[in-house]
Amino acid sequence: MAGQAHDLMLRLHGDPPTEDDLAGWMQKGSVVRLEVSEPGSHQKAHGMLVNFSGVVFAWLVPFRSGRGVSF
Repeated sequence: MAGQAHDLMLRLHGDPPTEDDLAGWMQKGSVVRLEVSEPGSHQKAHGMLVNFSGVVFAWLVPFRSGRGVSF
């Protein structure tokens, strides 16, 4: 995570951000708290702070089982 360059897929819970939200966070280098869980994990949703100044690209994809989107 911190200081590491790699892909991270998260299942977002609650209202999904728009593409404009993501673009704005990346342009401003915002730190945003998201409610997430990891796909394939039985872990409950939890808060995660994401520093979008370090995000090179992001996309939203509808999640197939249950509520949420993948990020």
